[in-house]
Amino acid sequence: MALTPLLLYLLACCDAAFCGYRAAAGRDALLFKRRYYLRAMGRGLLWGQLAVAVAAALGWLLVALSSSPERVLDDYREAGERLLQVYLPYAGVIGLAFAVRAVPSVDVRSLSSVVVFGPLTLVRPLVAVAGVAWALFHVPRGEVAILAGAVLLMMLSLERLLECRAPAGSTLEPEARA
Repeated sequence: MALTPLLLYLLACCDAAFCGYRAAAGRDALLFKRRYYLRAMGRGLLWGQLAVAVAAALGWLLVALSSSPERVLDDYREAGERLLQVYLPYAGVIGLAFAVRAVPSVDVRSLSSVVVFGPLTLVRPLVAVAGVAWALFHVPRGEVAILAGAVLLMMLSLERLLECRAPAGSTLEPEARA
């Protein structure tokens, strides 16, 4: 029972960190960008924690307001399992692409970015919507729809929020620039 929320939480953390990375990409002319991107990913992860907290509070509020809280919790679990059926394969492909990037070749790394990460970033909103639609198809409950809609809205707006908040190049100390 605890595995489903844990996996969804871990996926949310990874997605939020990657949103931070994508929001920072191309905003700085640093040659050595490791620290810059780590900070951007950390910022995404922190904002993701806020989104998770909002989702959890909304979920518990909907449970508390329900006339059948046990049933709502069961439906959340079922919807979460359906979300994982869509999100885990997508995350698995991304994980495999990261494994390919371990090959010490600029060509292989570039190819993985163009062939895998670019298209998967493009379809990310569709995958997010597909996961929610799959969950709601199997668990057509109002509380689940409200929570899933709120989470979907946060998932799809996090990167935009981070883009607005990410200053170009001003996040690193002068000695880090080289």
